[in-house]
Formats: sequence, C-alpha cells, structure tokens
Amino acid sequence: MGKQFTIRNSLLTDNFANSQTFSIYNVIIISFTCLFFQTLGKEYVTRGRVTFGLDVIRTGFVHFDKAVFVWLCSFGSACASFLFFKIWSNLREFVKETATILDCFGLICLAVYSFYTCKLVTDAVYYFDFNMPCTLFISLEQVRFLIKVHAFVRTKTSEGPSGLSFSKYLYFLFAPTLIYRDAYPRTNTINWKFIIQCLLECIASFFALTFCVVNCFPSSERWAQKYTVSEILFEIAVDTIFSAVAMMAIFLLIFHSVQNLFAEILQFGDRLFYLDWWNDCNLNSWLLKWNKIVQDWLYYYVYRDFKEHICDDGFLAKLTVFLVSFAVHEWIMYCCVGGFFPLMFFVFMTVVFPLSFYEFPKTVLFYVLCLCLAGLLITAGFIFYTLEWYARSQSPLTDPTLLDLVVPRFITCDCVLK
Repeated sequence: MGKQFTIRNSLLTDNFANSQTFSIYNVIIISFTCLFFQTLGKEYVTRGRVTFGLDVIRTGFVHFDKAVFVWLCSFGSACASFLFFKIWSNLREFVKETATILDCFGLICLAVYSFYTCKLVTDAVYYFDFNMPCTLFISLEQVRFLIKVHAFVRTKTSEGPSGLSFSKYLYFLFAPTLIYRDAYPRTNTINWKFIIQCLLECIASFFALTFCVVNCFPSSERWAQKYTVSEILFEIAVDTIFSAVAMMAIFLLIFHSVQNLFAEILQFGDRLFYLDWWNDCNLNSWLLKWNKIVQDWLYYYVYRDFKEHICDDGFLAKLTVFLVSFAVHEWIMYCCVGGFFPLMFFVFMTVVFPLSFYEFPKTVLFYVLCLCLAGLLITAGFIFYTLEWYARSQSPLTDPTLLDLVVPRFITCDCVLK
C-alpha cells in the first residue's frame, strides 16, 4: 500500500486559524521585530549606515539570469527523460524476451543521467562563478528534478507503460510532492487571497533569513583580523540565536509558504508537508516530521525498496536512507563551498544517526536540550562552512595532494586562523 493522498491543510494553516495559537504567532513576530530593530541600531552605530540586508541580496544574486538559464537546462533534461522513458517502455513491451537486458540498460541510463546532470550543474557553478544563493538555487532544483524523475520512473515501471501522459508528468514536476501519481485530490477553486498571504510570508521569511546571514557572516574587517580557536567557539555560542531564527525562517519559507503557494496555484489538495516537529524531543521522530515531503520519498523509494528487493534488514535500510540523504546534502555543500568538506556527513553519522535510535524522556528538560543541540549544530555548521568557503576562495589549491583533500582548507591555509 503506497501513500494515500487526501484533501487537507498544512498544520500551521489550521493552527493559525485558532485564536490562541495565532496569539503565540504574534508574540514571535513581536520578539523578532525587537531583535531586528536592535540589530539595525547596532549596525548604524558601528558602521554608520543601515542596509537591511540588501547588499547581501544584491551580491548573492548577481548572476541570477545565468542561474535561470542553468535551471532551464535542468528542467529541459527532466522533460527529455519522459521521452526516453516512453521509448524504453514501448520497446520493453515489444521485445518481452529481452526485458531483463532492457531493465539493466535502463537502470544504467538513469544512473548516467543522474551523474552527468549533477556534473553539468557543478561545472556551471564554477564556470559562471555563482555566489552561494544562486548555487543553492540551481543545486536544490537539480536534486528536486532528479528525485522526481526517479519517482516517476520507479512508479511507472511497476505499474506498466499504460497511461503515460506528458501533461500529468509536467504537473508532477511542479506539484508539492515527490510521490508520483497519475491523479491527485484537487481543490475546486483557487484562493487568491491565500496566494497573496503566502507570497508575503515568503518575502518576510526571506528577509528574516537574510537578516540572520548578515549577523552570522563575518564582515570584511573581521576576515582581515583572522580567528583564534577560542574566537570561533565564541562566535558559535553568540550566533546560536540567529541560527535558531534562521532555522525557523527556512522552515516557514521552504516547507510552509512555498509549498502552500504552489499547492494553491496548482489546486493540489494534500498539503500535509510537515508534522508537529516542535512538540517532539525524539530525534528520529523529529527527522520524520521536519520534512514530510522528502521523508515520504526516502521511505517509499529507498527504505521500502531496499527491504523488499535487496535485504530485509531494518538497520541496513535505515543506514542506506541516511547515506543517500547525506550524499545529496554533501554534493550541495560541495557546490556551495567549492570543495569537498564532509562536515555534515561526519556530524550526522557520529551524532545524529546514533541518537536517532535513542528514545529521550518526554520532559521539558530534554526538549530544551534537543533544541539547544540543534541550534549549536546548525551554528557550528554555518560557521565552519563559511570559514572553509572563504579559505578556498582566498587560497585555492593548484595541485592538491590527498592530504589537502582530506584536511579542511581553513586549517592548512594562512588566511583564517591566527
């Protein structure tokens, strides 16, 4: 039995309709507004001007037109994969005696397609010299297209070639789900007021995220002074509050506002994109609830397929899910940083994966500890990836050895640490 789709709202959409929950929402907005004006005052006193984060947006999206061109190429390759799959499926029906050979050939083609499209995106990042926002945009979109293509191919291979429709496939490419179906529950009308609300939420969340980046990202004066180890640890502790705000802004932007926006435009009915992760102190449950869209894909197309077709072992299947997820995250960070820096893989495999098997007591103490741990890990990741990006941009490797590829660049170069 696969995923069952039904018409339902997002959790926060229903919660905000409640007056008591909406009051808490107002308190959060007021607190963030106070923090925002406090930072603006500090910026004006120390720098003599207030930028509202517009400088970061301007420099971050300086090559956005080229990023759109790369996105169109990725989108075109995803559309072309439908044509190749249709040819393969018709050929498979025509010569059933060689179906096994065609299956292996199709699997190899899918792997080659995934590898070379990712390679082309990586090459485009370095060729056009994209900044981090543009790099995140095209790399995340490339991952989304690859996941959608895999879901389509996997589903239609098991169901048979009947009913192949490019219009249904095209709808799936933009629908806020990674589980392919020929038809989904649809709403009767489009609520334009809700669309405007989602757009305003996207803008507010984006500026909140920019605000956090401005406060966490070292200034040019700070780079010139370099860091000591104790100063790096101090920065991690100080920036934890901004990382917590950034985490909430990313969640509201990507998993709530953007998904609801596309769902309303496409009249997509099932909008349960996440669950109440903020009420859970169990790490495994938290990971499942944080991003239900991706977790559904990992469960049906990785975890369940691994158990049914490779090995009926829950531990190995879960390990495979973590490895696939971390490999994708590391490729995205490879594009952003400009080199291989597997910090996320190391932290998740040594901290997150082991703790996902442990059931924490459901008390306020452990809930606060889990939130603090998440904030510290996010802050540390942001700081160290920033240091690595700066080190690689200021002191690039011309002829790297194996040790240079393993040891972080900000440790071996002379432009970050004192």
